[in-house]
Amino acid sequence: LSVGGARDRRIQSGQSIPPLLALQWSVASSLVFGKVRQAGGFQRLKYFVSGGAALAPATADFFHAAGMPIIEGYGMTEAAPIISVNRPGKYKTGTVGPPAPAIEVRIAENGEIVCRGENVMLGYHNQPEATAAVIDGDGWLHTGDVGEIDEDGYVRITDRIKDIIVLSNGENVAPQPIESQLKSSPHISQIVLFGDGREVMTAIGVPDFDSVRAWASDGGISLPEETEDLIEIPEVRELILAEIGRLSEGLTQYQRVRDIALLPQELTPENDELTPTLKVKRRVVVERYGHLLWGTEGES
Repeated sequence: LSVGGARDRRIQSGQSIPPLLALQWSVASSLVFGKVRQAGGFQRLKYFVSGGAALAPATADFFHAAGMPIIEGYGMTEAAPIISVNRPGKYKTGTVGPPAPAIEVRIAENGEIVCRGENVMLGYHNQPEATAAVIDGDGWLHTGDVGEIDEDGYVRITDRIKDIIVLSNGENVAPQPIESQLKSSPHISQIVLFGDGREVMTAIGVPDFDSVRAWASDGGISLPEETEDLIEIPEVRELILAEIGRLSEGLTQYQRVRDIALLPQELTPENDELTPTLKVKRRVVVERYGHLLWGTEGES
């Protein structure tokens, strides 16, 4: 992974690969990554395409290191549907690539990603007011996503406008990148951040119960069979908080999660807590589980 990562970073930065690194990669590919590709049936695979939700950087790094690059793109139905996309051999982890040909993309004053081009729909059928709400007078489609464009023209999505958390001190927090970072813990399956109008960030979380049980077994900690009882064990809560602390080192103080309530079951689309594409319905989650953090006021 170290050799593959070093090679991938040079590819992403447009640098040539030194002979020694090329030799090391050849050996690593033959002895290790070739077996990974074979086991997955990926012998002829040139690249994956990923879209619909943010790709975890750790996932991208692993596949890139193994010589199976994941090309992340971005779009929406109203843009038919591509707005920007990385290219094979020219990609950046954590971005959704430069705009597709003949598509203009810029960042509005409020941080929203807007695009314009022949790919943009004429409008919603027989819904002029809904159309005017997303396409302005200059033809810019307002995506509802917050993002930025780097010096090389690559688009990075940071969050949805409606999901931005505004703390009581006025600080704005984009929750999705933090949630993605915290879910890289093997002990955290799901986590949803909250904090609108409050002093500090809090969260609703679901442990990875298999991982937590393995951790407890290795440490000689006895855990109950029922997950409802497991989340009440102080050591489990301390483990999750320790993982949050470990993965929050690069965050500012106001971005850090200060308290968490654990759930005994996953959030699911069937329970109307996630969309069909597995995006969190924050309003539903806070209405159902906010009382675990703030008492009865969380139910309002």
